[in-house]
Amino acid sequence: MPLERLLEYTGRNPRPVDFDAYWDNALAELDSHEPQVELIPHSLKTHNVECFELWFTGIGGARIYAKYLRPKKSTTPHPAIVEFHGYSGHSGDWIGKLPYVAQGYSIASLDCRGQGGKSEDLGGVKGNTLRGHIIRGLADSPEKLPYYPWPRR
Repeated sequence: MPLERLLEYTGRNPRPVDFDAYWDNALAELDSHEPQVELIPHSLKTHNVECFELWFTGIGGARIYAKYLRPKKSTTPHPAIVEFHGYSGHSGDWIGKLPYVAQGYSIASLDCRGQGGKSEDLGGVKGNTLRGHIIRGLADSPEKLPYYPWPRR
């Protein structure tokens, strides 16, 4: 497809009529939500990296977990990476994130709800919701679809 057409391409599937209303409502809910962020220092000690366990309360009341690493003593804005694992995974090992921080990035690696990590999934099932997670909500209302907005504060 030529670049001119790609710039205007919207995909092959029809967009639901209420798509904008859904996201307007979801973002308004997120903006009115208190995320109750906790940043807990992790015991991994390095000379140039600060490591934290990051917890916040997501929409629906579930506690969400991420590993958060940042350059030590950084005084200026710098790039960041938000990492989401694949289906049935988790945030991974701390050591694998150190090379990114050594390059000047902060990195937050999320444990997606109901998968193999520490995050909760309170979408009607307590505990792990690994099986069927990627189709959850398709036969229900759009509010039951899994999505992961981060706190915007």
